[in-house]
Amino acid sequence: MKSLKKRSRITPEILRQLPSPCWLLEEHLLEQNLMILKDIKDRAGVKILLALKGYALWHSFPLVREYLDGCCASGLYEAKLSHEEFGRETHTYSPAFKAEEIDEIARISHHLVFNSPAQLQRFGPQARAANPALSLGLRVNPQYSEAPVELYNPCGLHSRLGTLA
Repeated sequence: MKSLKKRSRITPEILRQLPSPCWLLEEHLLEQNLMILKDIKDRAGVKILLALKGYALWHSFPLVREYLDGCCASGLYEAKLSHEEFGRETHTYSPAFKAEEIDEIARISHHLVFNSPAQLQRFGPQARAANPALSLGLRVNPQYSEAPVELYNPCGLHSRLGTLA
């Protein structure tokens, strides 16, 4: 892939004219990053999903969906955002689900990942009834992580994320 030069087109004059506060997105810089991600996914033969927890600027979804395969949602409202505004695959995972939300989550998701075997046993049949094509999964905690800060280590001691490997 050719080298991409990331340069802002926002001048001090433009910045002075913007209201404050405001959201500012330089689409050409976003697209350069998306081109890098697309190159990686094409060469590796993988799917790349947009994590809505970290980026939910839905006005940019028409551009982002040209490059990425879908979204990761962490519950009903992110799954709805993915389904309604992104319009590609929706992969939903949450450490805990509400029983009254499972049917809707299942209907608008392509993949639904549960945090424990008990959760899968409790909600799996209900989710499958709501969407027979739904792929069900189970988050596995491999008890190994290279997270440099223990606070952010999903495999740390006493972690409740996933079932132990």
